[in-house]
Amino acid sequence: REFHWPFLTLAGANVVVAAVAGVLAALSLVPRRGWPWATTGSALGVVGAGFYAVGVGGWAMVYFFAADSTALDPATASAFVDSVNADAFRLFAAAFTGAILIAIATMVMSVGLWRSGNLPKWIIALGVVGSIITFFLPTTGVVGALVESPQAAAGVLTGWYAWRLRHALRG
Repeated sequence: REFHWPFLTLAGANVVVAAVAGVLAALSLVPRRGWPWATTGSALGVVGAGFYAVGVGGWAMVYFFAADSTALDPATASAFVDSVNADAFRLFAAAFTGAILIAIATMVMSVGLWRSGNLPKWIIALGVVGSIITFFLPTTGVVGALVESPQAAAGVLTGWYAWRLRHALRG
C-alpha cells in the first residue's frame, strides 16, 4: 500500500510533466516549417498524457484502497485485488490508450521537427526508436532503464536545442 500509491501517482505526474515539456520544446523548434505536424502531435501528446495519468492514477487508487485494512478484511481485499488484476483490459485501458497516443504524437511531432531542420536528425530518430521499443521490450529494472533511456535522452537533447535556439534568436 505504501509503495503502489506514491509510485504510481508519481509515474502519472511524471508523464504529464515530461509530455508538456516535450511539447513546448518541440513547438519552439518549429516556428515556420513543420508547425502543422508539430501542433497536431503536441495536441495528441497532451491528450495522451492525460489518459495515461488518469489510468495510472486509477490503478494507484484501486490498490491503495484495496489494501486499507480498516475498510476491507484481508480476504475481501485479496479477492478484490484478484478480480481487478483479472480484468487487465479495464485496469490498463486508459493508461495504454495514453501510451499509444503519446507514441503516435512523438512520430507526428518528429515529422514537424524533421521538416523544421532545427534539430539534428539523429535526435529525432532516437526519439522515435525510443517511443517504439517501450512496447516490445521490458520496462522494469535495469533493462527497463536502458529501454527508456533513448526516449529520455532525446527529450533532454530536444529541450537543450530549444533553449539554444531561443537564446540564439534573442542574441
